[in-house]
Amino acid sequence: MQDFITDLDAYFCEKYANYDKICILPNYRMPTMQASKVDDFGRTYAYTLPSNTMRLALQENKEKLLAALKEQLVDATFSFSFMPFGFFAKLKNKLSKNGVHKHLKTVLARHNISEKEAFEGLSISEEIWANIYKGSFAPTKNLIFSLALTCQFTYEETKFLLNAIFEDFDYSVVKDVVMAYLLNQKVFNRTMIDRALEEYKVTNLFLK
Repeated sequence: MQDFITDLDAYFCEKYANYDKICILPNYRMPTMQASKVDDFGRTYAYTLPSNTMRLALQENKEKLLAALKEQLVDATFSFSFMPFGFFAKLKNKLSKNGVHKHLKTVLARHNISEKEAFEGLSISEEIWANIYKGSFAPTKNLIFSLALTCQFTYEETKFLLNAIFEDFDYSVVKDVVMAYLLNQKVFNRTMIDRALEEYKVTNLFLK
């Protein structure tokens, strides 16, 4: 289990992109972001290095920095399980071929998962789930993440559903980085999922 967390830590250091939080960690060494280069004609020009130069993976003391960051973690990504549609938005969602509920049904069918089976892994009311499934409510990002774990969606399928509600993986958010790791590595063992969520203080999912 510790090897799994070590691998998650390495992925997190490589991908986490909240530079405002990274740069204020104790003993973080800010890299030189400005550089210069002489071109083929002998002219010197300056350029700025990409922002990923500041990621934890490039710090010599990344383990200590990550430990310090973990002590500060609080999941502030609270959301309800659904977003209610207005009348016209609901009508448009139901009629459109790109309605999120239609994409959700497509992904569930790909995994041979019924409406009832998908609901069984979620800690939401049956009424809310029925409204999401038929297109009266839109699922939130946290609910899509929850479905991805319980129904074993791929990273690409999860991204597809997030895009349908105008969301995406945000690597400046701890939860999104942890979710990306779990889905890319196909970690669907519940004990390992719970361990990863606990390690990075990820809450507010709708897992039963």
